Amino acid sequence: MLKIPQHNIQSSLLSFDCFPTINEPEITVWFLCTRFRQRSIERAMDLTDSFKWEDLPTRDADTGHLRAAGWIPLTMKYTRNAVIAILCFHFAQSTIRIVRNHETLFIAWYPFDWTVSPFYELVNMSQVKTF
Repeated sequence: MLKIPQHNIQSSLLSFDCFPTINEPEITVWFLCTRFRQRSIERAMDLTDSFKWEDLPTRDADTGHLRAAGWIPLTMKYTRNAVIAILCFHFAQSTIRIVRNHETLFIAWYPFDWTVSPFYELVNMSQVKTF
């Protein structure tokens, strides 16, 4: 029979080598750098008060290509459309999965058999309502 020493089990259970961590010296250096440059950061933030993307031209006068100010409305439109498409797809696939596999929205324990007909619908409705 294979015997594993107790200290080997405990050391492997307490090992967090697989989790990425931030070292305290990195945080300290970052804090000190931002602290020493506080006036420069505040000045840069004050300069942005007079800046508005709406006031800038959206197209280059010579070439007609879009500038950074012209890309912002397009980016906002495409991002909104992508989010709507992703949410619609997620809603459709979740509905199909729930109906086909007879599952619930959330994994939960109930003190009754929720897989029978009236309880299944009531559980799903209550989970959708809480979502």
